[in-house]
Amino acid sequence: MFFQLATAVLLSLALFIFVLVTGNVLKHVMSELANGRISLPTLFEIFGLISVSVIPYAMPLGILTGVLLVLGRMSSSNEILAMKAAGMNLSRIIAPILFIAFISVVVSAYINCFWAPTATSSYRSMLKSTFRESPTNLIVPGELFTQFPGFSIYADKRKGETLENFWIWELDGSGNPQRTTHAEEATIRFVEAQGNDDEDSLKIMLKNAVTEERSREAIKNLSGTQLRFSGVAKAEIEVSLGKILSSEIAAKSNRKLRWFTLPELFELRETGWRCNPKKDSPEVVRAERINIQLQIQNYLSSAMACFSLALLGIPLGIRVSRSETFVNIGIALALALTFYMLTTFVSWIKDPDWRPDILVWAPNILYQIVGVILLRKAAKT
Repeated sequence: MFFQLATAVLLSLALFIFVLVTGNVLKHVMSELANGRISLPTLFEIFGLISVSVIPYAMPLGILTGVLLVLGRMSSSNEILAMKAAGMNLSRIIAPILFIAFISVVVSAYINCFWAPTATSSYRSMLKSTFRESPTNLIVPGELFTQFPGFSIYADKRKGETLENFWIWELDGSGNPQRTTHAEEATIRFVEAQGNDDEDSLKIMLKNAVTEERSREAIKNLSGTQLRFSGVAKAEIEVSLGKILSSEIAAKSNRKLRWFTLPELFELRETGWRCNPKKDSPEVVRAERINIQLQIQNYLSSAMACFSLALLGIPLGIRVSRSETFVNIGIALALALTFYMLTTFVSWIKDPDWRPDILVWAPNILYQIVGVILLRKAAKT
């Protein structure tokens, strides 16, 4: 029974990982591949990172489905009844299931707290760092590109590494264009820093460019007399990546809490995430710490879901007595969706006085209580 259950769990886990990964890839990555922003090797690497990040959601589903499949088949063929007739009690019969569920909790907790957040952060940073390998591919023809602070870029067409009918607007602190440059063709290449005092940069090489420069007074007073035009056959614009990279690194508050590992969350609880513990009011600091603790408990309660769903799935698998695979998968999906809905309801509670970081354990407690009650009934029959 142990090997049957382990095989069913692994196959179910692989199925749900494939479904969840495919949905994420189609939603977030395929458009990047179609636009030429990422290559096929990068796509496969992203596929692996997304696979790790969805394991916390797929593992409880895999455990529950495996339990229902194996016990449903054994119950429908009267194997459970034969075991009881041979003198085996229910606790001995389900011991391999509980052992696998316990192992799954440990593995899932480790993945939730360390691997999954790291994989999610790596996947998202990989999409943002593609400009290092092929910066020209970042520009999608016909779309305005605004991911470089202080610049807006547009191009009509792209042929290989060349952008045609290229426009670049250099913006001031208020977002107003100070300099507008139009070129027939442009190419972008990444330049790595040569010395310790230098910074990585992007060089935009322009062909047949015309520049319109507008002073600050001209922005407020569009009289047209303060505009300056210049044209060159070839020109270069250098964009320092220091601001871009430093802004990404400094934007800790823009990262979602589920992208932090467990040690990082403990550090955030002390140093602050979106508030300053030394300057903000105690109410604000307490609310933020509750949110951070909620994410920590989410990692652990999500791992415990493997045991809770398995505990509930044991009596259901025995009582349903169905060998049909699709019916058992449907039951597993219904139970798991109900579990995640309850967890989502708890996450909607924003009042720290309600202690959502403790209430997040309510679905696990509910499923375990119902599972124990149904198990006691099944042991008597």
